[in-house]
Amino acid sequence: MSSNTSEDRASLCAFTFADGRRCRLPRPFPDSEYCHHHQRKLRNLREHDDTAHNIALPLIGEVIAPSSLNFAVARLFAAVAEGRISSKTANTLTNLAKVLLKTIPNAQRELLLTTRNPACWDDVVRQIYNLPDPDAAPPAPPQNPSSDDPETT
Repeated sequence: MSSNTSEDRASLCAFTFADGRRCRLPRPFPDSEYCHHHQRKLRNLREHDDTAHNIALPLIGEVIAPSSLNFAVARLFAAVAEGRISSKTANTLTNLAKVLLKTIPNAQRELLLTTRNPACWDDVVRQIYNLPDPDAAPPAPPQNPSSDDPETT
C-alpha cells in the first residue's frame, strides 16, 4: 500500500464524498480546488440554481398576475430551447402554470367580493409592479442642495 505525502494530497481534488472519502483525481491547475469532473458537476448545479431562480423570479410575491406568469413561461421556453431544462421538467412546470392561470380569475373574484371595492384589484396589481398611484399627487421636484440662492449661479 502506498502512502501519499501531504504534498501529493495537496494536489488532489478537494471533493469529499458522503462517506468521508476524498476524490483522488489530480486538480488541473494549482489554483483550482477540484478535478475537471467535479468542477463540471458543481458548475452544472450552480447553473441549474440560476436557471430556477431566473424562471421563478417573476412569480415571487403574494399574488401572481397573468403577465408575471407569462414572463415565467417565456423564461421557461428560453431555458428549454437552450437545453438548460429537460422537456419532462418543462412539461411539469407548464402544467403547474396552467393551474396557476386558472386560479387567477377566482382570486380576483374572491378579492372583489371580500373588499366590495372594484378598484382593489387595480391596487393589488399596482403593488405587484411597484406602480405609482394615479390618484396620488405627483412627487415634489427635488431641491438643489448645492446652492441656496438660484440667482447667484
